[in-house]
Amino acid sequence: LGDSGNVIVTGHRKFFYIYDAVAGKVEKIPQILGTPPGSCNTLQTCVVSPDGKHICITGKDGYLFLLCGRTRQLITNWKMNGENKTVSFTPCGRYVIASGSDGDVYRWDVRSQRCISRFHNQDGTKTSALALSSRVLAIGAESGVVNLYQNNDNQHQQNYDQLPIQGLYNNKNTNDPIKSIMNIKTSINNLKFNTSGEILAMSSCMEMDVLKLVHVSTGSVFANWPTKKTPLGYITSMDFSPCSGFLAVGNDKGKCLLYDLKHYSN
Repeated sequence: LGDSGNVIVTGHRKFFYIYDAVAGKVEKIPQILGTPPGSCNTLQTCVVSPDGKHICITGKDGYLFLLCGRTRQLITNWKMNGENKTVSFTPCGRYVIASGSDGDVYRWDVRSQRCISRFHNQDGTKTSALALSSRVLAIGAESGVVNLYQNNDNQHQQNYDQLPIQGLYNNKNTNDPIKSIMNIKTSINNLKFNTSGEILAMSSCMEMDVLKLVHVSTGSVFANWPTKKTPLGYITSMDFSPCSGFLAVGNDKGKCLLYDLKHYSN
């Protein structure tokens, strides 16, 4: 939860835990009060806004619950038409992006608590993963296709025009992908941008050693790494270090593989 040192732990139960890593204490939240009957009998995914002020937890039947990070109390709930598969706060923390079994991508405004946009991911199958940088929204599907869309959150930042991406700002319809990446043939389960948004890592746990790195500016996939001989296993999770110098990859064997990205000297 921001810089508080607290960690949220959820699972397929109606309760969740707050672990204070500094004090070593565990607080149990028995349930989320004020939710529709039966909607939070099982809590799925949990994400926290970058500033730690808000928590979003997904429940059953397409429900999402927005909680206050300080009080852990319900602020509002939203509902999708399909089952939720993936959810994320935008880097600015003002919006929540979610998608799932209906293939639609929803954007909610945390301040007004309203759905401000909705469009269908141009793939035709269920959404399985998403990731956001300050400029790009990446949507992964069960078909293995990853679509890149323009992310409008930072339109009013002063440095917006200083970070051009080929074709990105020429796209008049932001609901059309600026790039479709089809290098993976099985369901996407992980998408992750590095801190600067220059690289997108994408993986699938349906096959062994399936990991691709994308140069976002050109939309091209790096061919020199990983190779067919890189022993990744079935990838379950991954993340970049804060300065992008390392990439950590977790697999089904319980191993965390750490790779040095030499392009980033720090």
